[in-house]
Amino acid sequence: WWEKVCAMRSIRTKIELAVCLAVLGCSTGVAPPIGEDREGPPERGGVLRTAFFTDVRGLDSATAFDTAASAIETLVYAGLVSYSDQGKIVPLLAERIDVSADGKRYVFPIRRGVTFHDGTELTAADVKRSIERALHVKTPCPVPSYYERIVGYGPYHDGKVEDLSGVKLEGDYQLAIELSEPDATFLHIMALPIVAPVCKSAGKVWERTFAANPCGAGPFKVTRYENGQIIKMVRHEGYWDKGKPYLDGIEWFLSMQSFTQRFKFEQGDLDYIRELSEADSLLYRTSPAWRGRGEWEPSLTTGGTFMNTEMPPFDNRHVRRAVSYAIDREQLASVRPGHVRPHAKMVPNVLMPSEPGLPQQVYDYQRALEAMRLAGYPFDPKTGQGGYPHEIPYLAILASFAQPAAEIYQQQLARTGIRLKIQVVGWPTFLAKTSRRKTAPMGFAGWHADFPDASTFFEPILASKSIQDEESQNAAFFSNKELDDVLDRARRSTNDGERKSLYRKAEDIVVQEAPWATAYTYSYYELWQPYVHGYRPHPVLSQYMRNAWLDASAKKLAPAGCSRSLRLLDRFTCPERRAPKTTLALAHAKRGKAGR
Repeated sequence: WWEKVCAMRSIRTKIELAVCLAVLGCSTGVAPPIGEDREGPPERGGVLRTAFFTDVRGLDSATAFDTAASAIETLVYAGLVSYSDQGKIVPLLAERIDVSADGKRYVFPIRRGVTFHDGTELTAADVKRSIERALHVKTPCPVPSYYERIVGYGPYHDGKVEDLSGVKLEGDYQLAIELSEPDATFLHIMALPIVAPVCKSAGKVWERTFAANPCGAGPFKVTRYENGQIIKMVRHEGYWDKGKPYLDGIEWFLSMQSFTQRFKFEQGDLDYIRELSEADSLLYRTSPAWRGRGEWEPSLTTGGTFMNTEMPPFDNRHVRRAVSYAIDREQLASVRPGHVRPHAKMVPNVLMPSEPGLPQQVYDYQRALEAMRLAGYPFDPKTGQGGYPHEIPYLAILASFAQPAAEIYQQQLARTGIRLKIQVVGWPTFLAKTSRRKTAPMGFAGWHADFPDASTFFEPILASKSIQDEESQNAAFFSNKELDDVLDRARRSTNDGERKSLYRKAEDIVVQEAPWATAYTYSYYELWQPYVHGYRPHPVLSQYMRNAWLDASAKKLAPAGCSRSLRLLDRFTCPERRAPKTTLALAHAKRGKAGR
């Protein structure tokens, strides 16, 4: 049985290698780096180019909350606070942070002379307006409950009052925020783009049009945004940190397949990549020319599958537990060795290390069968009879690890009498379906840390208050009073030992109730050419490009149009060839040649 699964799960890697090696006859290696490392001060100028394999749904900081959009938002927006290169909270637009002895009042004196992209000066009133806009009842903010401890949040978010009373102006350049109780995560949530100041053009109330025309106080401003195509940014000349950013601009291509990203990287058309196929990642990781250049990002992601507890059969706890027992995490991780590691709890080890006695889900086939029996759907593995009588739709994301993972889940769960019908969709469709109530019974689940604290792996995706009819991050629509109480106590506590104990309890509740079947943690292998300086994977922020700069003289060494390692593939990937560029077109071209 497992040999069949192995054959199926590796089919994508085999196809990639076959296309490159057997069909096109290209090199088994990768092109060497372009340019050389050099010492010296940062240079101003140049445009850095990179890509996503997904699209982004918008760039409104109050509503765009996926990992891809967040990478862009850290460039377009600037908040009162942010993170140092070591991952510690530091003032950004605030000159400093003053906190009361009881932890319930925060004062932020704001830097003078900060300007928005439209040239207007930032004041405390702009910060208050932006916070209120993000938390307004009409704004589809995915995690408004993060801010529920701000005094007056409830009446304001419910639309009963027009002012968020806990956010106070104390002059033109000073803002105070009062909390109803201490919150150990408050500065972390203030570092999120959600409450970053936005231009007056955003209005006091959310409107959809701002997502395509974002305006903030970050180091770069958007000049072009085409869905599924490209986001172009140029330097904000009025940025408060004089001399920065170093780059003239950044171009971020959207919906670009990893196959294409690799070859554009070798040509020098992309300067940084991380969305490599397993085959390409292995080539770079084992290449002598690239030794010591690539780096793994910190693994701050937990992946698996969600089960919608409001829809059958997952309104039955025993069915959910059967799923969690049936998934063999070691086998799943072997699909992408290095990138994927077995993981059986909500919080990644970077934030909460595994230790003896820490509650975790386990693979246990016999207990999976017993859970199905308790659910009322007994299954006989010898005859294949029984189990849940209907196929269950399973949502997976096109051209991502979620797709091969779904195929493996399908095989593993079939052994317990749970039959999946995989539905592969694009990223925007996936987000729309999984965030809408009573729409998606089951599918890929993945969460990347919003900030370095265990709470971010529970509150936005498993707390009752995170459930919304639309734009719900709680795709399991899971509501559990005991978990809610534990999470509230943990946020309130300032004692590290007590918080650790409470999050252990939260892990145990997830093990028992299984709204998610946690399965793996994922880490990207990042690569950038030697002429890219000032970039390293950040301990908190994904693809943090604010301080990057380019060595213009070294970049000139990039090949003109064609990668030196592509051989026959040149005729299809080089833009001057005027040949088809898709994999399907490559196949047609090859067949046509054979026919002649």
